[in-house]
Amino acid sequence: MDLALSAELEQPEHRRAGIAVIVEVQKRINSTKRWRLWVYWALLAEQLKRNTAVLVVPLSKAVGRWSRGLGRLEIPMREGLLVLDHENMPRITDLELARLRPALVVLSAVLHAINGDYEIAQFAWGVALDLADARRWRYAAIILSAVPQHERDRMIGDLTMEERHELTELELNSIAYHDGRDDGKREGMLEGKLEVLAELVFTILELRELPVDTASRAKIQGCSDADLLQRWAARAKQASETANIFD
Repeated sequence: MDLALSAELEQPEHRRAGIAVIVEVQKRINSTKRWRLWVYWALLAEQLKRNTAVLVVPLSKAVGRWSRGLGRLEIPMREGLLVLDHENMPRITDLELARLRPALVVLSAVLHAINGDYEIAQFAWGVALDLADARRWRYAAIILSAVPQHERDRMIGDLTMEERHELTELELNSIAYHDGRDDGKREGMLEGKLEVLAELVFTILELRELPVDTASRAKIQGCSDADLLQRWAARAKQASETANIFD
């Protein structure tokens, strides 16, 4: 279970008229979830004693089709299963609404971008960058996790080096970013982390106007030790020349 939401009425005697929603973000088809979702549903409904629904947010067309079939597999059919994907999530491109509810725009962008609609991702990217608080880079990282590499490169192309540094630092701890690069294997997650760390080292060196020769670039890009890359990034903030980060 990724998230459980509950809405209560002010009158305690009408508590059963409230509603609870279990939110499950599903990247891949998982046959065990057919049974587990309804265990979550039963436990939460029993605990809260109110109407309870399951909301599945699929991150691919195949998972969307699978999710819609989950309720029909039960006897009797489950009425409490909801699916939110690109088929029923509006494409939000209204700038006024976007500024009022940026999180909704990001959700819309992710659900449509993973199905090939990169125009809405570009719109949400602009909305995220207009934010002046901590949500700015958090939302930006989420959007980047939903697009392929060529779209990512296009989006970050106009960022300053300082902005790229901020974004890269946040991505190191972003589950969405690493999951977006994960192909379902632990090795995929490690590869994504190494890529981000190497990019961080290069960004710091470029910000400090320290030249990177071919040998140093190859050494950084070829490093398979995440801890070592983090040490190089820390040293790059103080080094007088690129070679010093390897000492």
